[in-house]
Amino acid sequence: MIESWLFLLAVIAVLMTPGPTNALLASSAHQQGAAKTSLFIPAEFLGYFYAINLWALLIHLSAPIWPHLISILHIVSVGYVFWLAFHLWKVKHLYQHSQRHTSIRPRQLFFSTLKNPKALLFAAGILPMNTWDNPTNFILVFSAFCLVLLPVTMFWMSFGRAILAGESRQIKADLLYKGSAAMLVLCIVPVVIQFFI
Repeated sequence: MIESWLFLLAVIAVLMTPGPTNALLASSAHQQGAAKTSLFIPAEFLGYFYAINLWALLIHLSAPIWPHLISILHIVSVGYVFWLAFHLWKVKHLYQHSQRHTSIRPRQLFFSTLKNPKALLFAAGILPMNTWDNPTNFILVFSAFCLVLLPVTMFWMSFGRAILAGESRQIKADLLYKGSAAMLVLCIVPVVIQFFI
């Protein structure tokens, strides 16, 4: 059984961090509406599902040959998170991204999520190592992941649409990005400490 469900805080923090997948969701909600974009959520989940499990398989298969690979990947992924935390997007990047991607399809969101470096972070350090020990743990962890993914996706669809539609006078994007960075750093600390204990 999963020893601690604190990893869900880190999952929330990483998923909330602005990135290419969140930008695609925001652009699609602005261009096609939230109802149509909500049909893309399974594509996003499947992208993360495949990417996380491919990274986990690579880590598992390479463990006997390179026993320190997981430590290296964990350090690299934590470094990536801290880089994200201090180099978060600005509103102008979201506008540029939306102009480049005018017709977004579920397949595009799937591949964007599949290539997202956040999947390495989930596989190497955030999801518990005993996730892959038995089917019960696997189902529980990915069900919890899906339950966290839904509200985060809905948030990015509504927030991104509001910014791109010019309704963001009351929404301070820079404040959200700074808050997201602070939350990311605070939520990732327990994961880092747990890894070294």
